Amino acid sequence: MLIRPLLIGILTYIMHHHRLTAAQLFFASASSSPAASLFFAHAFSPSSTPRHISNSDRRRINKIMTSSTITTTAATPKLQYIDAGANLLDSMYQGTYHGKQRHEPDLDIVLARAYENGVNRIISMAGTPKECEETLKMIAELDQQEHNKSDDERVKVFGTVGVHPTRCAEIFAEPCSSSSDEEEINWRPKTESEQTLIIEQMVDLINQGKKSGNVVAVGEFGLDYARLQFCPKDIQILGFRKQLDMAIETKLPLYLHNRDSGDDLYDILFEYRDRLVASQGGDAENIRGIVHSFDESVEVATKLISLGLHIGINGCSLKTPENLQIVAQIPLDKLILETDCPWCDIRPTHSGYEHLQTMFPTKKEKQYNRESAKEFCVKNRTEPCHVAQVAEVIAGVKGLDVADVVAASNRNVFRVFGDLEKIKV
Repeated sequence: MLIRPLLIGILTYIMHHHRLTAAQLFFASASSSPAASLFFAHAFSPSSTPRHISNSDRRRINKIMTSSTITTTAATPKLQYIDAGANLLDSMYQGTYHGKQRHEPDLDIVLARAYENGVNRIISMAGTPKECEETLKMIAELDQQEHNKSDDERVKVFGTVGVHPTRCAEIFAEPCSSSSDEEEINWRPKTESEQTLIIEQMVDLINQGKKSGNVVAVGEFGLDYARLQFCPKDIQILGFRKQLDMAIETKLPLYLHNRDSGDDLYDILFEYRDRLVASQGGDAENIRGIVHSFDESVEVATKLISLGLHIGINGCSLKTPENLQIVAQIPLDKLILETDCPWCDIRPTHSGYEHLQTMFPTKKEKQYNRESAKEFCVKNRTEPCHVAQVAEVIAGVKGLDVADVVAASNRNVFRVFGDLEKIKV
């Protein structure tokens, strides 16, 4: 009977010395070792009521201990995930944060960890023609490196080609005489021939990528009224329409961005719907596409779904109680899992956090290196492996098994983007 007080004393010292809450210590210890999980569970079992553990922490710990196991990998039996939205070109995967080099490049480790956790396909987005070229180059290099592996032994990465709405000014326009406000830049559209050349260059990239199966959508493109400081509405709409024409020409699905612009996005897509459906070979007036990183109202979601579109959900879609209520109302046959990594992590302050079953131990980027990467992710840097957490939150909100959510998302991905298989050239 003396062992529990001893365990509590040890854990209390660690908590006080490192300024950790009981929940933080539990998640860190249980993530790194099953034995640590049992150690903690015995010390803080429901029959014990130490004064230093809060009721909220106790509820979280007891819920997790009775419902799941915290591990460094996704729950077994291993589910097969598709991360339908990643940013693998981001500088964080080269070890650079806010312009400062913090550790060695580790994209290879990130992709290996994704595979170990059941991720078999990733769609990596691009936002400018230059990024599109770099994405295709990165994918070709990954395919070459994995050449001797079968498709079942590696993560298959695919890409998109398009211009992000916040980048449309730098691509489809040019600065003109400034207004009275010296900090405000006025933009005017480039000439029609210049715009046509830009589209032709992207069409060439698409055609090149389609030969290998590596380009699967036009995007990420759309509208973003939350960040008009980067590109005004009129230029965003111009770029959006030009790329919808490009999607019709290339017969590809849409990878859409929407931020505080749902009504305009819907109106323009409704105008293009018949032409898009005809070009995609669709049926029942359903546009093949995804509205990525959705965080607007259920009314906007319903309107977009009425066009046949699917809704992409990641950590940024699961922050607030209102977000969770919206996700609960979106039909499962219209939901697609994504991470938007390295962004959109699910944090303890987010409403979705309480539904997590799978935890990944982390280190700050300054303390992270290729050796520690074998056991740790970078704190607040999302990876494709975190798609498991997105599935767990959705399952928790909808009262479903995680496996059912993952299976539905995979079906939806294939419905939108095709079979996502490489073409041997």
